[in-house]
Amino acid sequence: MREWHKKKWILILSLVCMLVVSGCGIDQSSSSAKDGSDAKNGDEIKIGVIVAETGPASTLGSSQANTVKLLQKQLDEAGPIDGKKIKIIKHDYETDDTKAVVAMDKLLSEDVAAVVGATQSSTSMAIMPKAIENKIPLMTVAPIESGSEYVYSMSHSTTVISTPIVEYLKKNNISKVGWINASDGFGVTGLPAFEKLAKENNIEIVAHEEFDATATDMTIQLTKIRDAKPEAVIVWSRTPAAGVVARNFKSLDFDIPMIQSTAAANQGFLDQVKDDNENVMVIGSKLSVVDQLEDSKQKEELLAFRDAYTDEFSGGEPDLFAAHLLDGVNVVIEAIKAGNTTSEDIQNYLQKDLGEYLGITGTFHFAETQASPEADGISVLSIENNTWKYNGQ
Repeated sequence: MREWHKKKWILILSLVCMLVVSGCGIDQSSSSAKDGSDAKNGDEIKIGVIVAETGPASTLGSSQANTVKLLQKQLDEAGPIDGKKIKIIKHDYETDDTKAVVAMDKLLSEDVAAVVGATQSSTSMAIMPKAIENKIPLMTVAPIESGSEYVYSMSHSTTVISTPIVEYLKKNNISKVGWINASDGFGVTGLPAFEKLAKENNIEIVAHEEFDATATDMTIQLTKIRDAKPEAVIVWSRTPAAGVVARNFKSLDFDIPMIQSTAAANQGFLDQVKDDNENVMVIGSKLSVVDQLEDSKQKEELLAFRDAYTDEFSGGEPDLFAAHLLDGVNVVIEAIKAGNTTSEDIQNYLQKDLGEYLGITGTFHFAETQASPEADGISVLSIENNTWKYNGQ
């Protein structure tokens, strides 16, 4: 009888543990074998991923979460690398920086070899100290300023993002611009970099306005900008606020170009400005206009990812944020393929051996900088028939 009661309580405790894990709000993707068996710790290398699959930033993070699923499927199909399976552990931080820090602690406790994330700049800054402290390579997928040898930016720096904007302005003889940005962690990063480039190219910022990232109307700020008579308006904000600015811009009958940052280069923004998007442009990924590009090795890489993604997710299109995530994981996998399985070995490989790497985001030069890929993977994109149009620059 005692033995029966003992077994009963073991079963109950097991069920409770299962319920706690499934209800904790953390999503995990793994590369367990299809027969249900788990790899032994020594035969498994873990890569942590932290993305905003839900919450306001999911307009950016959902494609990143999908990319994790695609990558894990491809890794499982390809089989182990030198006898070791790659397991990607994905956490949805629900657009909550505090939950991202908790997720980072959990990943560290699970002995991940590297971490890729997070979707937002503020979140990346929140988890970065833990990566540095624990000497774990962190592949960030949002623009940040770091300087640490353990932090690698898979996304473009604000200076690199600003470069094609300035080139567009010069090409179109625009010398006066209005600037509007969200007052959040990402929104405030753009102006300092743009100001420097603008000054070097004789472009004057005639008005600057800010708004709360959760605001639902920016008419007052845009009216002030219009009164300053700019020849173009630059916007630095993620969706959904980026789309609100664009709609207010159209309702005020601006007849000048609006150029949005990379944070608006997603399907959510396209949906927000549907059927009323003349003169509205973004700095977006060439991935979004791959069919419009001339033949090149870069186009081959972009097509391979785009086609695999659309096949897996019923015609859904990957975006620049998916590209950041893909490059972050793939760089770690490159290190593993070269025989590096620990955080220390992967770090040494990235620092000393990888060098130039052609990613979906653009070309990386790790021997020279960890701060940003080149601008060769992005461009000024306009909108035609509610889809992105490549402008050839």
